[in-house]
Amino acid sequence: MKSFIISIITLLVALVSTGEVQAQKKVIEDTLHVKGVCGMCKERIEEAAYGKGVKYVSWDKATDKLAIAYRSDKTSMEEVEERILQAGHSTENKDAKPEDYEKLPMCCRYQVKEKH
Repeated sequence: MKSFIISIITLLVALVSTGEVQAQKKVIEDTLHVKGVCGMCKERIEEAAYGKGVKYVSWDKATDKLAIAYRSDKTSMEEVEERILQAGHSTENKDAKPEDYEKLPMCCRYQVKEKH
């Protein structure tokens, strides 16, 4: 009986351990088109994208592409995109609210400025 209980406990520990490892492996790599024009935009976009569960972000000024890696059990691309929109930068899916866009410095107003 004692060996049966030990076997059950060992099995449960193994199942829990496997579940934790599986949860940590849910890292998704994706890209998102985000409008911007300069180095200040890059800093703002990357800072806005970072949050709980985000492992890596990098915005490329030349292509307007944000590369991102995040844990899907901690956040979603929609949450990341919402933070970027609130920072004043439009994405391929949604436009930033006018009041958020107006908060951008003049040099970062991508609707009227060329990349610099």
